[in-house]
Amino acid sequence: MTDTILIPHGFNGPRLSGNGGYVAGVLAGRFTETLAGDGIVEITLRAPIPVDRNLQVARDGAALLLRDGDTLICEARAGSVDHLMPPPAPTAWTDVLKVGETGGSLGDEFQDCLVCGRNRKTGDGLRVFGQTSPGGGHSLSCYVPHAAHADASGHIRPEFIWGTLDCPGAWAVQTPDDPRPALTGRMTAKIIEPPKVGERCAVVGWKIGEDGRKLYSGTALYTEDGRLCALGHCTWVILKA
Repeated sequence: MTDTILIPHGFNGPRLSGNGGYVAGVLAGRFTETLAGDGIVEITLRAPIPVDRNLQVARDGAALLLRDGDTLICEARAGSVDHLMPPPAPTAWTDVLKVGETGGSLGDEFQDCLVCGRNRKTGDGLRVFGQTSPGGGHSLSCYVPHAAHADASGHIRPEFIWGTLDCPGAWAVQTPDDPRPALTGRMTAKIIEPPKVGERCAVVGWKIGEDGRKLYSGTALYTEDGRLCALGHCTWVILKA
């Protein structure tokens, strides 16, 4: 089986490459269509994701590979999030709304990020705006689902849910004064019940641990009434100097 995926310009994380969470969600959807399973998929990102170019999708045993010619971009396999123990849903929505006004992308490189870029307009980017909680190790983000990212039933499409689970994990494992750049290396997500357009949501992130240049985070997407919509686990790789 050989197919293609094209990530359009605008679905970026760093300015010149695709957003890791969104692309992971796109490939996860293709994996579920091709290899079935329970919809919980682990995506390992191997190289920057080109935009506006047809990338080749091919099955390799129990995995699905995304390539740009001879370069392996990322691979999908069956995953699990059973080990995750998310914090409870936030109850102080004044705090959620406040970080939605003041939080967002860290550094110039991510001001146009599909998920957290403050340069992205309503209905364009996801506008998941949040920040590291005082003391570090946790993050809180605000997200209001938009119709531009929904399916015909009014629920947010899975690839965008994957996006909401991405950047808040970085804020949980790093602090604004941490100069080390880190990128998504691996992501696993479980979508339980996507939110609907207009349902105010919060994304809670927490640090799970670290090992050398690898940092591990969990993320949970909740609606305002406390319904758990999705869970994610990310491995962040600190780039070498």
